[in-house]
Amino acid sequence: MSISFLICTEPGRLEGQSLLLAESIRKFCGQLKDTPIYSFHPRVGEPISLQTRKSFETLGVIHQQIPINTKFHDYYLANKPLVCAYAEKNIDANILVFIDSDKCFFAEPEEFLLPEGCNVRIRPEYGKGIGSIGSLDRQDAYWKKIYEIAGVKREIFVTTPIANKRIRGYWNSGLVAVRRNAGIFQAWQENFEKAMHLQIAPPQGVYFLEQSLLSATISALEENISSFSSAYSYPLPLHNQLSKAATVNHFENLVSIHYFNLFYYYDWLQQLNRLKGIETYSDKYQWLCEAVSRHKMPYQSTSHRQMLKVRSIEQKLRGFNINIPLSHWFKRFISQV
Repeated sequence: MSISFLICTEPGRLEGQSLLLAESIRKFCGQLKDTPIYSFHPRVGEPISLQTRKSFETLGVIHQQIPINTKFHDYYLANKPLVCAYAEKNIDANILVFIDSDKCFFAEPEEFLLPEGCNVRIRPEYGKGIGSIGSLDRQDAYWKKIYEIAGVKREIFVTTPIANKRIRGYWNSGLVAVRRNAGIFQAWQENFEKAMHLQIAPPQGVYFLEQSLLSATISALEENISSFSSAYSYPLPLHNQLSKAATVNHFENLVSIHYFNLFYYYDWLQQLNRLKGIETYSDKYQWLCEAVSRHKMPYQSTSHRQMLKVRSIEQKLRGFNINIPLSHWFKRFISQV
């Protein structure tokens, strides 16, 4: 059974993230450590740095800058469905695994090897977010629109690892394993493009459009949807919020982590120390900390993280048709500090 990994790498912070990801695959992924890794730079513009390209060559990463995302150049998350569909047409492998660059592996991902009868494996979104609990949810109108686009006939519900909420099938698009001949990625692209042309977006804005369209797509295809276990794509910064059943405390028990913006900020070590019960003495934890420093990943002050939180509040308020310029006030405040 052949398998290939797909990632996106564009100039800037994604370079260090993709290098960390590739290094972790080659070091920790056991029998899958030599799996082909295809890196795509899908938009027109400056190439990634020569240093990153040389490091990719050393790691055996096949990097290509191809203008795959020309229609939605200003929406970088369009890269995912468009790259995945391109790979599904052009890479000869039985199983394709798309991996967001803000991931890191610590063990062999055996669950990537899909069993017979299973065409997709993914994990539910961590929290409710833009999800819907059903017809009484104020966000359900959006889900009905994308269900219509995708042709969903049967309702599927999942339980989130944060707060154990039962919501319409809403999965995280940062780690997706599919059987190539099922055509899931091409269906995702088609549904995504339909929604973009119709200017349909979640109440909080376009940010999670690609992820929710993937969810609607696999719901419509009525696939046997398998979930990764909690040790895969473990949302490290959300550790303190996870239900007890979804919590992993030891790096030796993790297959991969999803670290989001954690390593952007100069106080990343302090943030790690705030995670309750995480065992910090393992060699894998120490390797991660060394790699974050080696790739010079932290580059933002903590005020940037606070700004993101303020903007998140603004988005939620917009869902109630309340427009308050909180971020403008916050910028003025920090400029005076």
